[in-house]
Amino acid sequence: MGLLTSAISVQQPQEVKEREASRQVEAMVLKTMLDASGAFKGGEGAGASIHAQLFTEALADAVAGQKGLGLAALLGPRPQPAPAAVSPQGLVMGPSHLSSGFGARQDPIAHQASFHAGLDLAAPEGSPICAAADGTVVSAGPRGGYGNAVEIAHADGTTTLYGHVASFSVGQGQSVHAGEPIATVGSTGRSTGNHLHFEVRAHGRPVEPLHALQVYRERAEATGSGPLKPDVRHED
Repeated sequence: MGLLTSAISVQQPQEVKEREASRQVEAMVLKTMLDASGAFKGGEGAGASIHAQLFTEALADAVAGQKGLGLAALLGPRPQPAPAAVSPQGLVMGPSHLSSGFGARQDPIAHQASFHAGLDLAAPEGSPICAAADGTVVSAGPRGGYGNAVEIAHADGTTTLYGHVASFSVGQGQSVHAGEPIATVGSTGRSTGNHLHFEVRAHGRPVEPLHALQVYRERAEATGSGPLKPDVRHED
C-alpha cells in the first residue's frame, strides 16, 4: 500500500453504499409514521390518494436527507478511528514542541485563513534536525519562503522537506539514513521564530506528516533498519 493511501483515510465505495442504505431505511420509517398520522390522506377526488402517497414519500425522503430523526447515523456504519499517528519525536534532537499542525490554520504573519502543508516544531536555534527516513538529498540551500531548506527523496517516491534551517550538514546528492543529522534549527525565510517546518509530499501533493512518519517507522522496523532514534527530552 502506498504512503498516500496509508496517510489519508479515503471513504470506500462500500461505506457509501451502507450510508445510502441507512438513509433509505430512515425514509421508510418516516413515511410509515406520516401515513399512520393521517395528516396527508388527501381529498376525495380521483388520484387523491396516489398524490398523497407521492407527497409523503417525497417528504420522508427529503427529511431523511437532512439528517431526519438521526436514525441513519445509528443504523449506518460506525466511524472508524483514524490511523494511529506518532509524535514527531526524533525529528529534532533536544527539547521541542509542536507549534502548528497540518491543515487549515490562521497564517501567523498574514493573519488570514490558510492551508499549512506541513507541521512546525519549535526548538532552540542550532538544535540538530534528523532525517525522517533513508533517502537521497535532492537539494540543500535557499528555497524562497522556506528559507534555507533540505529536501530528501525516498525510495517509495515520497519526499520530505525541512525548512527554515540555520545551517546544513548534508549536500545535494548525498545519501542519508533515518535519524541522521542533516541541518540545524533556525528562523530563515518566512518565519516568526526558531522552528523546523517539516513537510511530506506524495506524488507532489502534501500529506499528513504524522501519518507519514508512522508509515516510515513501520517500514524501517520491518526491514530491520530501525525507527527514528527516540528523544527522551522531547516535549509534546
